[in-house]
Parts: sequence; C-alpha cells; structure tokens
Amino acid sequence: MKLGIFSKVYLNYELESALHKIKAQGMSSVQFNFANVGLKSLPKEISQETIHQIREAVMNSGVSIAVISGTFNTLELNEEKKVENQQCFKNVVEAAAALAVPYVSISTGSLNQENFWSSHPDNHTVRAWSLLHDSLAWMLKIAEENQVTLIFEPEKANVVSTAEDALRLLQDLDSPYLKVLYDAANLVTPQDHKDLLGKISKTLTALKEHIAIAHCKDAFVTEEKITFAPVGKGNLPLKEYLNELSKVYDGPVIMHGLAEDDVAHALNFFN
Repeated sequence: MKLGIFSKVYLNYELESALHKIKAQGMSSVQFNFANVGLKSLPKEISQETIHQIREAVMNSGVSIAVISGTFNTLELNEEKKVENQQCFKNVVEAAAALAVPYVSISTGSLNQENFWSSHPDNHTVRAWSLLHDSLAWMLKIAEENQVTLIFEPEKANVVSTAEDALRLLQDLDSPYLKVLYDAANLVTPQDHKDLLGKISKTLTALKEHIAIAHCKDAFVTEEKITFAPVGKGNLPLKEYLNELSKVYDGPVIMHGLAEDDVAHALNFFN
C-alpha cells in the first residue's frame, strides 16, 4: 500500500514543483485539486493548455493522480447556483477523462447553505435524501458519459454520515459509477472512544466491496467529541487502520488534514 497526499497541501508551489517535492518525500500519488493550477476547485472553464500542463507535470514527476476533487453542495437550493455547479462539475469530470483519472470525489451535501461541510438538523430527512438523489441523477449521467466513477465520503456533517447511510445510497442508486471514498476518521464517533479499531474494522467489513480510494487523517477522539489532527498527532490507531485496510484494499492511501510542515512527521510515524 502506497501513501499519497492532497495536492492542496503544496499550494505554495507551481504544480510540477509540488509533485517533485511529493515524489522526493517518497509518495507516489495525489488527490488533485484545480487550485494547484490557479483555478477554483470547481472551475468554470478548464483550458486545453491547463490539461496539457497537468499531464506534463504528472509525466515529468512520476506522481500519479488517483482522484480529482469535485466537491460542491449537492443540496444547493439556489437554482442559479445549481445550474452553475452542474456545468462546473461537468468540466471536472471531462478533465478527469482527458487525464485518464478514474475517479472524481464528491460530497453528499448539507442543507446548511452557508457551508456544506457543516451540519444541519434536517440532513437526514426524506427531503434531504430526495435532493441528494436528484443531484446524483445528473451527476451520474455525466460520469457515465465520460466513463469516470464518482466516489463519496461519509461525513458527519453531510447527508451520508455513516457506513449504513453509504450502503443505503449505493443500494438506492445501484450504479457502477458510484463508489466509496473511505476515511476511518469520519466513521468513528465519541461513543467508539474505547474501541476505535473495532469501529474501523466493522465499517471496513461493511464497505469493503465498494471502496475505490482511501483517505488517512488523524483525530483526537474522546467520549465528548472528535477533533481532527495531522497524521500521527491524534489518537486514532492509524497503523492498525492501514493494516486492516490492506486486507480489503490495495490502492493508494491519501493523507490529508495536515500542513506541509506536518508531512515529515506523518511519514516518519508510519516508518
């Protein structure tokens, strides 16, 4: 199993320089974000020159793109913004196809219209699920047209927040173009604080057939709350997590939730 990292950790560099730094640190893949080429994460336009720049940077560095970030609020209620999201998302999926990247990551959204990474009391209602299904209908159509698979990550603040939610969504939509992005830190709860590895093992068993990409971030988990932390600086059993993960998954493990200054510590933590 090989470690990778979010490209956004290296935003202070030109893309090719960033990828060379990542390679020099012993990593071989990234979750790419268009912010690394000076665009928004969901760009209104992606030129052929930009595609060429990304392709050249990948070839020259030897660092592959495992997945491209394509997140936005799938529960957007403003119709004008929804239309804009649709076009921008289409741009990202078409770019993934042009770059031969198999996956685009998505969010399952929140009814919190200010910040879709923040919770809302109605996120688990019939209405929220209906809005999510409506968005995924056109998103999956774009994905299928481009032969790109969408991967969603269960997040506490979003509609899909548990392994059970993820299985429900997969069953509801029954699409070969929809899979799971697994992150142990997002699936443990304060109630699991005495047996974090047990919860991780349980959710891996439940989702193992559907995992396309895996993330790795750390957290401090207590009986009161969860606070995310850079890799190796929390109390998640990350080494044991990777060992359990390796039994059901052999792709890249993408680290995130850390700054560039944290990377050396994170890599040493796993050595």
